[in-house]
Amino acid sequence: MRCDAVLTQAEAVAIVGDSYQGPAVDEPSPGFTRCEWQGSDSNFGFTFASLKSLSADGTTADKTFDIDLRAVEDGTKKRELLPGIGVNAATVDLGGDAALLEVQRADGVARMIVYKIDRDRMLALAKAIATP
Repeated sequence: MRCDAVLTQAEAVAIVGDSYQGPAVDEPSPGFTRCEWQGSDSNFGFTFASLKSLSADGTTADKTFDIDLRAVEDGTKKRELLPGIGVNAATVDLGGDAALLEVQRADGVARMIVYKIDRDRMLALAKAIATP
């Protein structure tokens, strides 16, 4: 499954409005895609790694979910779990109006970076990308 099927243009517009251009889609490797949406002063984008892609890299969805979050955590930046979204979901405030949103699904892991997207819309994006 590609990232533009995980979050369709119609779903994105329903959440953030139609002022964003996208998605620009890139597939660096089979089962691993990137989608980017650009607004006038804000943006969001994410990667989606399917279970097949993760397996080819010798990892699992559980490990990838944790590794992605640990990569951005430090003494002041800690994950906030988002219960009830996907298999697992969490966010980390990256500072400077940016946040990481990590969602583990039954069929892979979505890693989204949002910039100048308010919390309500970020959570709505998390819910939208959580369901296969």
